[in-house]
Amino acid sequence: MAALRGEDAGPRSHTEDDLSIPLGLSAWIVRAAVDLPTAYDSLLTMRRALVTAAGLDARTEPVPLRLSDPRAALRSLGAYLYELVGRAARHVGVEPVELAERTLAVLEEQ
Repeated sequence: MAALRGEDAGPRSHTEDDLSIPLGLSAWIVRAAVDLPTAYDSLLTMRRALVTAAGLDARTEPVPLRLSDPRAALRSLGAYLYELVGRAARHVGVEPVELAERTLAVLEEQ
């Protein structure tokens, strides 16, 4: 899944005017031909698989709030997932791309 691997994402500055996350999510949504609620639910599924693949405690890992504005909700969840991939990879002691592959394996098992 391109969203998990960070394909076409490039470096992120994490400022309010940084458009890499919204543009990356937009490209993924168009390529996948999904609506915003489906995209959000898919990213939450990815989050659960990522937490599992990294061996993080699901009870203590924060769950992002779902904002009423679907675009803002996706942007917020995308930024959270980007940070989670880095943090989870450090937790496991692997590169983010290796954790992405492990996460994809978890998703395939479901």
